[in-house]
Amino acid sequence: MLLQWCTLSPAGPSKLSAIRFSSPSRVHSIKIFPTGVQPFGQCPDIIARTEPESFFLDVYFNAHPVGSPVDAKQKLKAPNALMPTVIPYAGGIVEYAVNMGSEFATRLMIVRGDFETVSMAIYGDVVSDTPPKSTTYSPFSLPTNSSIPLVPALDAAKSSDPAALARNLLALIPNAPSLSLVIRLMFCLKQPNDDWELPEFPHLYSDLNEEEMDIDLDTAFRCLSRPVVDDVSSEQLHRFAKKVSEAVGPRDDAQSYLIAGILSRSASQTPEFAQALMQALELETIFDPSTLDEDALFTLLDASTNPDVSRLLKSSWFLNVLRAVIALPTVTPEMKKACRRLSDRVGSWTVFEQALSGVPDADYTRAALFLKDIGKEEKSFGIWLSCITAHEDLLTKIRDAPAYDGVYPLDLMSGLNPSEEITHSEFMAFVRAYVGVASVLAVYAWSDSLPNLHCRERTLGVLRLWQEIPGYRAIISPLLLLRQMTFRLECMTNGNDPPTTAGINAESLLFALASNPQSFLNPDFVRCVRGWEPWSLTWINERQRADIERAAKLADEGLGGAVEELVGFAKEGQDTILDQGRIRALRVAVAVIMHTLEDNTESGTKSGDWAVLEAVWGERTHGLLNYAIDVFTRISVEVKQGFSLTPPPSPTIGLEPLLLVANESLHLIACLHPLSIMTTRAVRMLVSGVLDIYSRTVVAFHESVANSAVRDAALLVKHACANVLCTLSRSSQDQPKCGSSAVLRTLFEQGLHFDNIDPARRVLSAFDLVLRVLEDDGDGLPAGWMPTVIPQILTPLTHFFHHLEPMHKVQLVQQLVGLDRGVLGLGEFLVQGEVKRLAGLLKVMAERGVVMQWEVGAGLEFVAGLMEGEDGDWCISALHRTECGTIMTGLLEASLYSSHLGIIAGRLAENPESLGIELRLSVVAALLRGVQVQEPSVCRMNAFGLISAVLETTDEKDRDPERLLWEVGHALGAVVESNDSLSSLDSESVVNTLLLLDSPSQSDLHGLTSEQWVKLCTHLETSLPANMLPMLPIIKGFHPSPSSPPTISFLPSTLTLPVYDLISFLQPPAPLPSTPPPKRKSPSQDVLGLVAISPPTAVLRSPAVTGLTKTYTRNDFRELRQLPSARQNTSRLPSMHVDDFLQVEMSSSPLAQPVAPSGDMLNLSPSFNMGKENGYI
Repeated sequence: MLLQWCTLSPAGPSKLSAIRFSSPSRVHSIKIFPTGVQPFGQCPDIIARTEPESFFLDVYFNAHPVGSPVDAKQKLKAPNALMPTVIPYAGGIVEYAVNMGSEFATRLMIVRGDFETVSMAIYGDVVSDTPPKSTTYSPFSLPTNSSIPLVPALDAAKSSDPAALARNLLALIPNAPSLSLVIRLMFCLKQPNDDWELPEFPHLYSDLNEEEMDIDLDTAFRCLSRPVVDDVSSEQLHRFAKKVSEAVGPRDDAQSYLIAGILSRSASQTPEFAQALMQALELETIFDPSTLDEDALFTLLDASTNPDVSRLLKSSWFLNVLRAVIALPTVTPEMKKACRRLSDRVGSWTVFEQALSGVPDADYTRAALFLKDIGKEEKSFGIWLSCITAHEDLLTKIRDAPAYDGVYPLDLMSGLNPSEEITHSEFMAFVRAYVGVASVLAVYAWSDSLPNLHCRERTLGVLRLWQEIPGYRAIISPLLLLRQMTFRLECMTNGNDPPTTAGINAESLLFALASNPQSFLNPDFVRCVRGWEPWSLTWINERQRADIERAAKLADEGLGGAVEELVGFAKEGQDTILDQGRIRALRVAVAVIMHTLEDNTESGTKSGDWAVLEAVWGERTHGLLNYAIDVFTRISVEVKQGFSLTPPPSPTIGLEPLLLVANESLHLIACLHPLSIMTTRAVRMLVSGVLDIYSRTVVAFHESVANSAVRDAALLVKHACANVLCTLSRSSQDQPKCGSSAVLRTLFEQGLHFDNIDPARRVLSAFDLVLRVLEDDGDGLPAGWMPTVIPQILTPLTHFFHHLEPMHKVQLVQQLVGLDRGVLGLGEFLVQGEVKRLAGLLKVMAERGVVMQWEVGAGLEFVAGLMEGEDGDWCISALHRTECGTIMTGLLEASLYSSHLGIIAGRLAENPESLGIELRLSVVAALLRGVQVQEPSVCRMNAFGLISAVLETTDEKDRDPERLLWEVGHALGAVVESNDSLSSLDSESVVNTLLLLDSPSQSDLHGLTSEQWVKLCTHLETSLPANMLPMLPIIKGFHPSPSSPPTISFLPSTLTLPVYDLISFLQPPAPLPSTPPPKRKSPSQDVLGLVAISPPTAVLRSPAVTGLTKTYTRNDFRELRQLPSARQNTSRLPSMHVDDFLQVEMSSSPLAQPVAPSGDMLNLSPSFNMGKENGYI
């Protein structure tokens, strides 16, 4: 609501103005209007007046505490507490957000600044010192993803001409050159300062005909320092290319560099120029391993950004030259990097063109990473942009791309999106957005070079808008780190007093770059932010500036400073105070170390590993991996607090930066693991932390619908968690207890450890990670790991397995069976154990009711899921030696059924010879019961055909006609009652079934009425083949016996309980009664217990002994005194009286000795030295 509208003028030498609110108010925003604007449409007489056009405002709010009781002393101090803020006003209608929090309000607002008048509207809420307590429940709607699409003019991803916005912005400059010329001048062909002063600039072109005589390579190279006019004739281009070809001489380093330079400078010109040079030059006679130095390689790297040059360099001879250069003993790491990048770039152009065409199996991920690579150097970036906007074939593919339905383009340069999950339209939207952003950057560079303030301000506004939008942000951030872009933004942040809109936008762009630790690896960016003076910025406050400067200083210190920061953070432990500045510094430290380690891949050496080790030793410490694990554990604890079932404390930092630093620290751990030796304790602590944060990120990903940044960070952490566990499991180190065994054991145990979190999500998260670890993805787990690892973790595996949902059990068992390949029989062990557990549940099902029914149904669903799999034969074989028949019989006797029971019976009936007689009859009964209830899974199969096939494998004496005919009668009654079942009924199988069950003593078919029996017989007469018709009289010998069908209930597939039953079900079981512990003995008894006293009766006469508790009754004490000392033994069985015990003892022989049992004493199973850790329960 509008709290206040006012036009303020400063008063007094302090230039102060004040606004007093009538009641405590919480300000949300302040909107300033320029002179001449009507702020309210319904009040045309109100006109704003703000002078001058730009200035700084110092705003102070008095802090008025609300919402919590305070004592009188605090209330007296409260009016004197001021909360300051600074508003940089650069003109126009601008609204500034104010975050006062929920604990404070204000009554007074003081404004100070160098202004004459300022018109502002203050928006907020009126609050009360004692807010009323809510007596009614008001439900809140869940947040939704409220992404606002861009207007078509700013959404390059959906435009058929993505460079149109850049051309419109360029038109703001009078007499502006074409966009293609701007791109060449800003990125490809840098002109000397003298040319900028010439009146005909920028239209200064190379004259390819100025040399009528023969030219040398150096002259040709210098001739191309200026752009070639677009309408140059084809004859001129081919004539110039021929002169260059004629100037080629014997191979040497200088010639190789000049030819590479000519190719590089022609790559950004008209497409025909590079094609003419490719036709005229014989590059195979120019380049060889001895003439390619570092400068020539990097120049060719720029030239290969042109598609025509790339096609020529993709030939096998040139790739062999690059391999030969890498193999040279004198090659430098930088040359190795250049060779690898050049080889990858010439191959990536083909991949990129295929992705543009949308060919099947196009590698969209590699094509997107190709664009990320060319954006690292200005010249490569400019050449690609010139080609993509000048080559007609490429423009046609972009123009005719399929429509994109998404709100914003996808971030494809992260490399996390699998190529098969990316569609052609999504990739083309990404390419269009990239072209649009790159073109606008070229216009910004041109407007800043002139300078043209209006065009520069508008262009920076567009760039700032894109910086805040997912998809565009991923494109613009790395391009702003180009050297000239960073320099231009740095110049715009210096001397920004009074504030300007362009300066504020530049600060916003740099601040967004500072949120990414990769930016601090750019020395130009570090130099930029370290050049900021205290209190010199307008949009970035001083605390943020100090945090950014600290991170930049850390990056400047290099590897040593990064190791010191990481180790220091780890040593602080749980006492570490986390804020934005500390998280930023930690992320930069991790990025610096990771950048050094990644140097191994780019250079093909181990220099990065050695540099990290030297830096660790330089800090007089060791075990950097353990410190990295401590850092991750600390972050994991912080993330856990925000997702506990109990209300967490107020967070001091947002979730997104915590997830990002967790992701980066996990990648660091994965890179440090091959350099270190981990203990089992470290592995268990790491895996436990990974499971903790993985389960939280799953919640964050599904619940942070309105915050795309948190969702993206959560997705990164999920990938990192799986990656680090796979790294630990596939370790080549000779540490069997620290590899897959420790990882899986910890996941199984910690997955069932519910520490203030949703148990279902915890188990599901552990299951997901277990499947990731067990994935056989080509790298594979160590050879022969199953026989070594599984016996060590069998007990926690079995316990964890019992807590999974049926379909998850199926996935886990199938994965383990595929890895086992029948060596251990692990799948059979788990299936037989599950069937045994179900048989035990069946015995107590009547007592526990619906809960046990649901659990039995879930167990049957698991078995059926395995049998329905592609390779379910092993499961069928495993069921032969189980109590499966007992379970079927028990369910049928309890009038219970399940669709999964019919599936199991159907699969078992396919091979009845291997089944026991009891199991065969149970299968027949289960199939018949499925026909009775018209279960779809049974109706889809030829049930009577399977039944007759099973019965044919049994002897007549083993069949139970009375029981089975009862089931057959009710099954046929259900079939006849169904209107559409007779047409699909297998008449031959029905007749065979009845013939096999024909018995003189039993001819009644219960469940069939006379009408139904007549209808069935009529159908049999018309559907049976001729050879079966003689059997009809025998069939008609059966007598229908009407009876009510049994009441059959289905096992519940979901569990629904009243709250009362749920509470009682979750109550812990009552403790079993047990013997109380013995009382503590007196000190004298403890002492005397160590002394042998003879005779024993002396103890009773000793006055020093106290605390005796034995009580003697009748005359047993006197009789005990009269016995010899050898017979004074009062130990007896609990059920004997002491007199009876003495008689037994006196009649026994004192010479009887125990006899050792005969047989092999070593034949013990299991061995005494094998416990639970070895798989025995």
